[in-house]
Amino acid sequence: MKDLKIGLFLVLVGGSAVGLGACGPSTRNPGGAGVDAGNPGGDGNGSNTDNCSDQAKLVYTVDENNTLATFDPVTKSFTSLGTLSCPAELFASPFSMGIDREAGAWVLYSSGELFHVDTMTLACTPTTWSSPSGLLEFGMGFSTDAAGGSTDTLFIAGGSGPTEPSSSLNKLDTTTFAPSPVGTVTGWPELTGTGAAELWGFFPDATAPRVEQIDKTTGAAAKTYPLATLAGMPTAWAFAFYGGDFWVFLMKDAELSTTIYQIDGATGAIKGNTPTGSRTIVGAGVSTCAPLVIL
Repeated sequence: MKDLKIGLFLVLVGGSAVGLGACGPSTRNPGGAGVDAGNPGGDGNGSNTDNCSDQAKLVYTVDENNTLATFDPVTKSFTSLGTLSCPAELFASPFSMGIDREAGAWVLYSSGELFHVDTMTLACTPTTWSSPSGLLEFGMGFSTDAAGGSTDTLFIAGGSGPTEPSSSLNKLDTTTFAPSPVGTVTGWPELTGTGAAELWGFFPDATAPRVEQIDKTTGAAAKTYPLATLAGMPTAWAFAFYGGDFWVFLMKDAELSTTIYQIDGATGAIKGNTPTGSRTIVGAGVSTCAPLVIL
């Protein structure tokens, strides 16, 4: 599913080989018992009380042309921030992105190179990531270590490429860049976490796409929302959580640009869709500072 984010690959789906493109890897009120629905580290109007900056509460996207932007789920509008100039290998393009609580972007390129990007200046810093354990390409998302907490962990799910029917779920230490295996998930998801300490994935598929809550200790599915309406050959995809809902960024075969689907976090129902004009979005990220509800 994910490889060059744009381009076709042969993937085994339902036992038969089909052409599949690479993805772009990120709830309900994902609170739960004892969690303030409006406080993933903030209050119900999205103003956090744990030193999160305004920039850390935004949804960020990156497209195949290296354009970094913010997406406002309330107005359904984009604000372009500029063009990334990370020193990646020739012909490499963005593949996935995660956003930390300092509003820093972690951008993976199709070459397997991982960069840290300052979302204010767009300064791009190479990391020492070297794709160990065959983790060349992956989706990613941060999730708080405890519901309402102020520390989080970056989760990645991937492998050598989307020709594989499953991907390896790992925790990634962003200081040492050493992955810690968690388990295996079926498919190649983009990931998103929440301030309620949950981890979710969007799994595009030609016949049975889904949004799924992932157990952070085993990789097992904890809850699944089938999304038959989104079935089709994916060529670019990304995923984010914001305001109690999921936001799926998806472009399918024969489509010319990405469409954003708002998925009800409590039921999995599609609440609406938004065209993006000419954007082909291959990565989306939101930090765990993002609000759990929109007022």
